[in-house]
Amino acid sequence: MQLKTGDTIALVGNSNPQTNPQEIEQLCRLLQNMGVIIVKSPLLFDEATTNASKKATVLQSYFENPTIKAIFDISGGDCANSVLPYLDYEQLAKHPTPFFGYSDLTAVLNSLLGSQSTELFQLKTLLWEETGQQRQKFYETFFEGKKTLYDVEWEFVQGKAISGIVIGGNIRCFLKLAGTNYLPDVSNKVLFLESFGGDKHALFSMLHHVFQLPNIEQIKGILLGTFTSYQKAESYPIEQLVKDVLPFDVPIAKTTQIGHAKNSRALSLGKVIQLHA
Repeated sequence: MQLKTGDTIALVGNSNPQTNPQEIEQLCRLLQNMGVIIVKSPLLFDEATTNASKKATVLQSYFENPTIKAIFDISGGDCANSVLPYLDYEQLAKHPTPFFGYSDLTAVLNSLLGSQSTELFQLKTLLWEETGQQRQKFYETFFEGKKTLYDVEWEFVQGKAISGIVIGGNIRCFLKLAGTNYLPDVSNKVLFLESFGGDKHALFSMLHHVFQLPNIEQIKGILLGTFTSYQKAESYPIEQLVKDVLPFDVPIAKTTQIGHAKNSRALSLGKVIQLHA
């Protein structure tokens, strides 16, 4: 995606409602200073639990609006999967627009694979990271054509090469798709996993759930981001916990640069990644 002065981007919230209007205004000013026009969903602060279809209608309209160059979901929490039944995926496939989100938006991002360009990234990190480096990476990537925000360092912990189309995201939220029609086929894919919450028992359970998904033994590799709460509380490496649960042999690589940190970088879903030790 390439942005230029005068382009329009949309801010939406398909998960929990926003609670800080000042933060949203600050984010809008920051983006406007970069030269873009901002369209905000009228439901950003709506606390109703009956508005899933309305959120989906807003999102659908932004995808179908040719003047909107990118859509950033700035929410997180628990509610994002509620919009999935109300989206017209056949229609969305006719209007590809880069869609960004993280954490709970993992459910929406993966449901859109095949019809949209989906990116694992939280736009509000431009505010949360206070040194300005995140803003610089964002500007260099989307206004100057560099790859700074996507420049991620990976360390292999098993195997020496990974190649395939990336799916996944937050482990808890990816598992919301299990047993639904929205779960992407994992065959021949590279599975990325990260988490903000979850102690060792919760992650142990979720990893078992992941490795019981249909065709999971056919994945080409596993990518691990940060597991924030677990890694603060436990000295046992997350990659070892994954190996303990994993019932088959597959290459594994990890990074500290993608997850819930203020300076987390971006990862493209639905696109091929090629890594070599």
